[in-house]
Amino acid sequence: MIIAKDPEKLQRLLASKILDENTKFKTRYGKELRGKPQLVVSENPYSDFHPDSSGWRACDERYAERVDGSIRDAIEKLKKVPYTRRVSIPVWRPKDHLCNTPPAITEMSLLFSNEKLHITAFLRSMDVVNYFMPNFSFVSHVLESVSESSGLEAGSVGMLIAIPHIYERDIERVEKVRYKEHFDYHKLGTHIVEDYISSAWHSALENIYHNGDVKRTEWGELFEGQEESKFLHRMLVEVRNPEENQIHDKAPFTKKYGVEYAHDYVIHARSIDREVKENILKEGETYTYAERARYCERDDIKVDQLYMVIQKLRERKERRDCYVGISRPWDILSDEPPCLRGYQLGFWRKFFGIFYMRSNDAYGAMHANMYAFNLLTDYVSQMLGFGSHYYFHFSLDAHIYGEFVDSVREILEPETPSYLEKINKG
Repeated sequence: MIIAKDPEKLQRLLASKILDENTKFKTRYGKELRGKPQLVVSENPYSDFHPDSSGWRACDERYAERVDGSIRDAIEKLKKVPYTRRVSIPVWRPKDHLCNTPPAITEMSLLFSNEKLHITAFLRSMDVVNYFMPNFSFVSHVLESVSESSGLEAGSVGMLIAIPHIYERDIERVEKVRYKEHFDYHKLGTHIVEDYISSAWHSALENIYHNGDVKRTEWGELFEGQEESKFLHRMLVEVRNPEENQIHDKAPFTKKYGVEYAHDYVIHARSIDREVKENILKEGETYTYAERARYCERDDIKVDQLYMVIQKLRERKERRDCYVGISRPWDILSDEPPCLRGYQLGFWRKFFGIFYMRSNDAYGAMHANMYAFNLLTDYVSQMLGFGSHYYFHFSLDAHIYGEFVDSVREILEPETPSYLEKINKG
C-alpha cells in the first residue's frame, strides 16, 4: 500500500515501485513493465476535472453517462444513512467483454469513516504514466460531487489497481524517487501479507479487533447483535502460498461447506469449461455470484463473463481485460446488494486472482469467501496450465459484528488453564 498527500506524488511513488518490481510482458500495445496489484491512497482529492478526457471513455461511452444515475442514488442514500456500506457504483457492464476498449475503472465505492466521506475505485488495469491522473481525477470528481450534495466532508481517494504497468517507451518519462510501502494498519487502509489463507484470516481478525472503529449498521433492526460493528476501512490481503494451509482450525465453516459454496454460489463449477446460456438460479434465490458472473436474466446483453475470461487467457495470458463484474447499476437501490463487486484474473510473476468486496463480515464470512474465491482462481490456473498462483482479497469495510467480538477474542487470545487449575483437575 502506498499513501501520499497528493495524487502527483502518489503517481511518482507508484511508477518508481513498478520499475523496481516489474515483470516484462509483450502486449498488443507494446512492451510493458508490469507491477503487482497495488492499493494506492491520496489523502486529498483532486479537482482538475476535464469532462472530455479520453481517459474517461469506454466502449464509445463516457464514464459519466454510465454512473450519473447511480451518483444521484448514492447521494440520497448517504443523506439518509451516512454510515451505510451499500453505496458502491459499478462502471463495468458484462457487454464490455465484447468491445476493444473496456473501462479501466470498474467500480467506485463510497464510505463514511473518521468524519469524512472517502472513495475507493477498482481498476482492472492502469497505464501509470499516461492515465494515472485522468483516472484519479474522475474518481476524485465523483467524490467531490457526492460530498458536496450530501453535505459530508470529502476525504481520501483510494485506487486498487489490479495490473499497474508502464510501457518501455515511457521509461524515460518516469522520475525515479524513493518510496515507502505501508504494511499492517493505517487509518486510510490496512495491507496484510501472509503465506497462507488461514494465517491471513487470523491477521485480518487481529487487525480489526485491535484497531477497528465502532459504528452503527443497517442490520440492527433485523438481527439482534448486529446493531454495531468494529470495522477497518480498506483492507488488502495478499496471500503468497494460497494452495497450502487453507482453513484455520477455528474457522466457522467446514471444508465440505467451502467447496459446495464455491462450486454452487461462486463458480457454477459444473459448467466451468463451457458457456452458460440459461438461467442458473435456484428457486428462492435473488442472485448468486455465479449467476452474475455467468448468466444474468436482467442483463440486456447476456455474457458468460467467466467463460470469456478463460478464453481470453487461453489466447494470451498477458491480457489485462480479464475482469468479471458481479455488481449491477440496480444494486444501489437494494437492501441486500452483493458484497462481492467483481474480480480480475491476470499475471504478474505468477497467475493471480484479485477480488473486490464492498463489505465483508470478517468472522462470519471472510474466511469462506477467501477459500471459495481462491478455489476459483486455482481451478482456472490449473485448467490453463499456469501452475501455482497468488491470491489477493480486498474489503472496503472489513468488520466484526458486536455479537461475534467474544468469539474473535477467543481465537486471538484463547484462555488456557493455569498450572494450579491443571493440578486441581488432575
